[in-house]
Amino acid sequence: MREVVSIARARGLQADLFVRKVWEKSIEYEAGTFRGYVVREHTGCGLRVIRPDKHLGFYAFTPPCAPSEAVDQALEVSAFGDVVDFTIPSYPSTTEWKDFVDPRLEELSVREMVEIGEYLVGQLKATHPEVLTNVRIVAGREERELFNHHEEEIRFARTFFDISVEATRVKDDDILTVYVERGWGNRDIDVDDLLKEVELRLDLSERVVSIQSGQYPVLFTPSGCMVLLYPLLYGLSGRNIAFGKSPLQDKLGKVLFSSLFSLVEVPQEPWALGSCPFDDEGILTPEERVLVESGKVEDGFWDLWSAARTGRRTTASGFRRSPWDMPEPGFSVLKIKNGLRDRETLVEELEEGLVVDSLLGLGQSNIASGFFSCGVQLGFYVRGGEIQGRVKNVMISGNAYEALKNIKELSRDCRWVQGSILAPYILVEPIQVNAAS
Repeated sequence: MREVVSIARARGLQADLFVRKVWEKSIEYEAGTFRGYVVREHTGCGLRVIRPDKHLGFYAFTPPCAPSEAVDQALEVSAFGDVVDFTIPSYPSTTEWKDFVDPRLEELSVREMVEIGEYLVGQLKATHPEVLTNVRIVAGREERELFNHHEEEIRFARTFFDISVEATRVKDDDILTVYVERGWGNRDIDVDDLLKEVELRLDLSERVVSIQSGQYPVLFTPSGCMVLLYPLLYGLSGRNIAFGKSPLQDKLGKVLFSSLFSLVEVPQEPWALGSCPFDDEGILTPEERVLVESGKVEDGFWDLWSAARTGRRTTASGFRRSPWDMPEPGFSVLKIKNGLRDRETLVEELEEGLVVDSLLGLGQSNIASGFFSCGVQLGFYVRGGEIQGRVKNVMISGNAYEALKNIKELSRDCRWVQGSILAPYILVEPIQVNAAS
C-alpha cells in the first residue's frame, strides 16, 4: 500500500490512502429457526490525491490493484474535482495508543454464538410461546490504516460484538414487533439484560389502549430520543454549515436549548463502537469535546474540508462511511448528560402522557429543519403514573430543536444505543400526538 502514495509523491501530488480491513462472523435465526453461519473477510481502499493546482481526486478499489493504476484513476477523476483549501496532514509519530481488541471475540466459536442464540430463542419461547423470534449475532475485528505522501503510516484495530433480537407477535389484526439490540467492542454484553428488556416490552404491550389526539408530555427512551438527536447532529455537521444547509450555521456560541441538555463527544471511550485514537484523515482525537453545554451550542463536527471552507480548525471529525466514500464530518462516541432521578420516577409523576420507544418514518422527516412527523411503532400510554398499555395508530409531530428547548427532565439511568451513543430517558413537554379516530 505504501507504494501507491510513493508513486503519487513522485508525481508531485499530495495523497492519502485509507485502508479498511474487516473480519466478521455472524449467525441468524428466523422465526426461532437457525438459518446459518457466515464468515466474511473484505478489504477496501480509498485513495485521495490533491494536485498542485488544488484539484481533488478520489479513487476507491479492492485489492489487488496495480499502484500506478490507482494513482492514474484518481488523477483522471481530479480533472472534475473540487478545488480545495486544505492539505493532507502529517501523522503523529510520537503519540502512542492501544487497540481496543478483545481476544475473546477473535476466538469466539460458532458453537458459542449458537449457544447464545439458542438461549435467547429458548427463553422467549418458554415465556412467550406465541412470539416469533429473529436473532442476529455478529462478532469481528476491524483494522484501519492510513498512508500519506509524507511516507508516514498509522493504524488502529478494534473488535465489535452485536446482538439483536426482533420479537413479533401476531394476534388477529394486531402485529406487534419489539426490537432490542446491544452493541459493544468486547465480549461483555449482558445477554440476560437484553432478554429482560425484550420480555418487559412484550408484557407491557399485551393490552392495547387508545389515546385522544392532543398535546402531551412525552418520555422518550434512549432509542426513542434519536428522533431529537439526529436533526441536531445534521445541524452540527461542518459540511452542512459550509453549504448553508444547517439551521445552526450562525448559532454557534448561543443558548438554544434547555439548560438541562448537554452533549459531549468522547472519542476514546473504552470499548464503545466508535472509539478511535484518530479520525479517518489521521487527526488525533481528544479525550472529550463539548458540543452543547447547558443548552449552549459550543462546537460542531469539522473535517479538513469543512474546516478550511469556514476558516476553522478540524475537530478530528473526518469519518468515512466506507472505503468507497471520502471523509465527511461525523461523530465517534457521544454522551448526553443524564439527570438525577430514575426513569420509573419520571413515569410515576406523569399524570397523563406517552412513553415512546421506537418510531416509523424517521427517514421521511425533514431532518434539515428538525421537523418530524412519525408513526409510533412502540409506545405506551401513561395515566395516573402507571403504564396503561400500548398505543396503536398514533403519530407524534413537532420540531426537534423546539423539543430540545422544552426538556423537563432527564433520567439518571442511561443506555447505549448502537454501541456509540449513551442516552438517558428524556421528558419533553409538549409534543403533539395524533391518534386515528
